[in-house]
Amino acid sequence: MRVFSKSAFALLLGFVFTPCAFAQPAWLSNEESINAFRSQVESLKPAVSKYAHVRAVDLQVPLEGRQIAIRVYDSDDRKPKPTIVYVHGACWVAGSLESHDEISRYLASESGAKVIAIDYRLAPEHAYPSGHNDVFESTVWLWDHARELGIDKSKFAIGGESAGAYFAAATVLRSIDNSNSPQFAFLLTVYAALDGGGSSWTECKDNYFALEEDSRSRYGSPLWADNLAGMPPTYSIFAELEISRAEQELFVHKLREQAVDAHAYMHAGVGHDVVNWARVDGDLTAHKQAIKFINAGFGDAERPD
Repeated sequence: MRVFSKSAFALLLGFVFTPCAFAQPAWLSNEESINAFRSQVESLKPAVSKYAHVRAVDLQVPLEGRQIAIRVYDSDDRKPKPTIVYVHGACWVAGSLESHDEISRYLASESGAKVIAIDYRLAPEHAYPSGHNDVFESTVWLWDHARELGIDKSKFAIGGESAGAYFAAATVLRSIDNSNSPQFAFLLTVYAALDGGGSSWTECKDNYFALEEDSRSRYGSPLWADNLAGMPPTYSIFAELEISRAEQELFVHKLREQAVDAHAYMHAGVGHDVVNWARVDGDLTAHKQAIKFINAGFGDAERPD
């Protein structure tokens, strides 16, 4: 089995952006490389959490023909309270409640909001729209069970990083399109992948989108949705050197063109910094900006410029 070193893993994710980082044809093209990548992602969880004071409860969401695991993070017992659904990334093929436990704890600790992480099914075993359906339907379930979960429905938001940001944006669009769906206070995207048919991260996307028509659909490529009207305030954090920067900037531009309140922050000097993001390690600039955006989105601080 091929095993990637931590430095190689960082390169593969664009943590250090160099053209040679993507010249590895075997990456995510077979079962061995996918399993190796999954192991690397799971190793992101630190041995000891810096945010162990945040209470975490695991639950199962009953959906048609399946159950989806979620983890509810709540730094105190106040009810109801602002809540953000958090969707992890890792190329559609990896990641779990465990791998992204630290970032979920951080967001709950520093924002004071309830954070609910969703453990969707992974590709390539489950192609589009499986993961999307898991996130959307789980979010609808949370909305419908807001009272017993201590969710303030007037302050209900969704966000994610990388592929998780795609799932978050697609969930917002589908909620707009369907009655009796969640109403989001805001959308937070971090290092987002928003173009299912684009050239960035094709190794990842090809495992999730089996058909070109799926990758270019409204819920497959939020960037190319014909109508973005009705989107909630959107906060975008992108990195200066990541290959998906252009699609994130274009998404913000299109939102503003359609009179959506959209704000963006560029994390200078870094690439697709998802390793440090998930571990809450190294330069915490993006993390601190995320907390500012969450506070602004929930109306607890002035809106950023």
